[in-house]
Amino acid sequence: MKIKEEVMFRKLFDFAPDAIIIVNNEGLILQANTQAENIFGYASKELIGKSVDILIPERFRKSHDEHLINFIAEPRIRLMGSELELYGLRKDGTEFPVDIALGYLETESGILVLSTVRDITAHKRMEEALRISEAKYRGIFENASEGIFQTTIDGRILAANPVCVRILGYTSADELIKNVTDVRKLYAEPGRRLHLVRLIRSEGTVSEFDAIINRKDGTKIWVSINAHALVDASGKVTGLQGMVMDITDRKRAQKNFQMLIDGAPDAIIAIDKDFNILLINTHTEKLFGYTRLELIGRPYNVLVPDRFRMKHAGYCKTYYANPSTKIMALHMNSAALHRDGSEFPVEINMSPVETDDGIVIVIDIRDITEKKK
Repeated sequence: MKIKEEVMFRKLFDFAPDAIIIVNNEGLILQANTQAENIFGYASKELIGKSVDILIPERFRKSHDEHLINFIAEPRIRLMGSELELYGLRKDGTEFPVDIALGYLETESGILVLSTVRDITAHKRMEEALRISEAKYRGIFENASEGIFQTTIDGRILAANPVCVRILGYTSADELIKNVTDVRKLYAEPGRRLHLVRLIRSEGTVSEFDAIINRKDGTKIWVSINAHALVDASGKVTGLQGMVMDITDRKRAQKNFQMLIDGAPDAIIAIDKDFNILLINTHTEKLFGYTRLELIGRPYNVLVPDRFRMKHAGYCKTYYANPSTKIMALHMNSAALHRDGSEFPVEINMSPVETDDGIVIVIDIRDITEKKK
């Protein structure tokens, strides 16, 4: 029975996943398992009877000897890696980071020290990669040209970068987080933040979500938000993370442009590359009988008689390929379609406008019914 127990112990000792080294109170190695041979590069017979110092970089040997004396005097189970940066020394002279757990056994000949040594090279590499990744993210976070934020789903601000802080009129992220305990209070329009959260819950992301925000000094600004959901391990949405841009100047320019075209005597329509209506002026509503809301986002051909739509679509496609200011001459018999189904003769001017989102075609439509009489 005793022999079986010894065999079992030897197998457990040799096949342990960590190196195990047994040292006497003089610091001499009595036993070393297979993993100790593997990570230190020695054969077992090369270790037995040698000072444990051969496994320790020279610069640490003096302090190690002191630690051994103290441990023998007051033995206890101890994890040394939690207190010190530890390194092992291989037979070939290379060093590697280790964690060491110490145990002890009282015998008739004195205290035996059981050292369990784990090579943590891979762990250290992962830590370093994580540190570099975090530093890179922190650099992007701190130096981004857009505001970056992170909030809980119920409105508590978790993080805000310098641009986000500046947009909201605060001096630091700490001041912002301390003073704005509920991000919903930043939204000037009731229910606007709730609408954002609903979109995040249903879609996972939102793009170009416009909102009016209250700054620290009480002034209001327009912002555009791009955000995505933060989820926990179960897939539950726990927060929002994204970017915010101050678009107050853009909104002001849009308003001024709208006022400008609303004063034009002709119908003005802007369409995108897919021929969808982006913008109209007041005269367009009067001329065609539609409201602004009824036309924005609809295909432009809703204003073109059915028999001309295919030809007109081909013309627009060709125009987008080589845009320039053009007038569709009177002899082309251009006609427009009113909401009530009636048709009327028109003169159409088309001009390309280059925007951040690509070419937009601005169409000037003039009713020439009187001129045709």
